[in-house]
Amino acid sequence: MNRTTAIIALTASVLLLGSCMHGQPYVAGDMGWSLHETPEEGAKLAYGAPNSDNVALMLTCQPASGQVLVSTNSAQPAPAIVLKSGKTESALPATATPSMGEGHFLEAGAKANDPVLASFARTGDITLVQGKDSMKLSAAGGDRPQITKFFATCAA
Repeated sequence: MNRTTAIIALTASVLLLGSCMHGQPYVAGDMGWSLHETPEEGAKLAYGAPNSDNVALMLTCQPASGQVLVSTNSAQPAPAIVLKSGKTESALPATATPSMGEGHFLEAGAKANDPVLASFARTGDITLVQGKDSMKLSAAGGDRPQITKFFATCAA
């Protein structure tokens, strides 16, 4: 996915995150994980509403690279994308770019075996943290094979 397409695809989620996250944990209702793979763009694992551009978190990688690009939107620019899985937390240094409309597009690189990503791959549980707010992005039963396949594809 090129950078412009990623920014456009994630812009709508700024409104979702801004309206849902008010100092307390938020559990997304009709959202789930989906995996898309193309030879040109590699593997993309996204948490969002089905058949929409409403995406809260996207992970992308090239096969066998061992590297994952983590993308999200935030109402404010942030120096890191903070993810939690179980007792593991990672603050991935991020670049913030103003997105179309309101908010900022955040991108951070990570190793596919980063402790929080490894925990997510194992458990299917991950939480996106932005300041005092958090959004639980847990996998439903049908999502787990897609998550497993994504990390198997990315592994070096």
